[in-house]
Amino acid sequence: MKIAIFGLGNIGIPLACIFASLGEIIGVDIDKKKVEMINKGISPLPNEKKVPELLRKYVNEGRLIATTNLEHAAKSSDVKVIIVPLILKNEKPDFSGIESVSKVIGRNLKKNDLIIVSTTMPLGATRNVVGKILEEESNLKVGEDFYLVYAPQRAMNPHVIEDLTEKWHQVIGGVNEKSALVAKRIYEKINKKKVIIVKNCETAEMVKLLEGIYRHANIALANEIAKLCDKFKIDFNEVRETFNLVPYYNLHYASIGVGGHCVPVYPHFVLDGIEEPDLIKPSIKLNRAMPEHCIKKLKKTVGNLKDKKIAILGLSYRGNIKEDRFSPTYNVIKLLKKEGVTELFLFDPYFSKNEIEEKTGLEYISLEEIDKVNGVIIATEHESFKEISFPSNLEFILDGKNILDKDKIIKLGVKYIGMGR
Repeated sequence: MKIAIFGLGNIGIPLACIFASLGEIIGVDIDKKKVEMINKGISPLPNEKKVPELLRKYVNEGRLIATTNLEHAAKSSDVKVIIVPLILKNEKPDFSGIESVSKVIGRNLKKNDLIIVSTTMPLGATRNVVGKILEEESNLKVGEDFYLVYAPQRAMNPHVIEDLTEKWHQVIGGVNEKSALVAKRIYEKINKKKVIIVKNCETAEMVKLLEGIYRHANIALANEIAKLCDKFKIDFNEVRETFNLVPYYNLHYASIGVGGHCVPVYPHFVLDGIEEPDLIKPSIKLNRAMPEHCIKKLKKTVGNLKDKKIAILGLSYRGNIKEDRFSPTYNVIKLLKKEGVTELFLFDPYFSKNEIEEKTGLEYISLEEIDKVNGVIIATEHESFKEISFPSNLEFILDGKNILDKDKIIKLGVKYIGMGR
């Protein structure tokens, strides 16, 4: 069996390593540098668990090759996995990448080929976008001459391989039952948990979309509660910990903002299908406004920020990973510059000095130099940040992730500003 994986990103590369246990893998990407690295056995995801060694092993064995030649990959494979990114443009899904790949696959489609869509898609897109293009380009009938399913990859870095093979069920929804059963036979070989066939691909799409929507709405709820806690001088962390003692409650963490390629994006994929999005749209608005809310809190506590030297700790949108897509840190930087702050510094243990300065335009600062600034903003919940011994000459710390010991900071004589604390 030959499997082509279109899109070698944070999920596509681990997926290629997983599928390489079943047959020959052709990894496809338009990034020439990434393709060259993979063909040398070098992982573009050095921090992703198990990937560097598995990729090196399968490349050396000749079971995994990467290419920028989409036509060759489509023509040479029996199974085609689409996991190219679907991005937002003006807050609408931009299907150009999906359409382009689907046309290449359609032109090279053979009878009995299986197409697996794993990109997070708006409802109906597997059938009505990918399916229609494949039929038009190939003159073959979906569900009869070839098989089409939606199979979401439910995983988080840096443990994608474990998530996809051992930790979570694999959901499959086909354009028809036969498509789903064909895909199930493959996924049963790699997923030790369980493969679940749902009624159709739209059901599987909703299951995946709901992950981002659920997180977005519940983070918005947590942020709303944090604002109430501020008003009534209640500690949000104490409320959350006590509330969540009941197993079927799960109040999320309050946060300076949401980021990543999932939570800020997926809710937009369903807005066109809802006449009056009374919950989802306000959730987006509330979470998007959190960086501004935090800077207002900071100004209220310490006054004018214009002459302050401020160090931001964290560029990643989430703790303990290297990933800055839609990171709220970027909004924090914009807001501080708007306030007239000219001496802004940034540190993140997962990004090099050059990366930080190129991505943000800010000056890199080491943890040893923190005593040179007036205040610190914690924008990412990296575990290492909890262990920092902050100098007592700091004027303030804005804990945008509620990860610090509030009392310990106050004892230093430093003003502590938390989320509902």
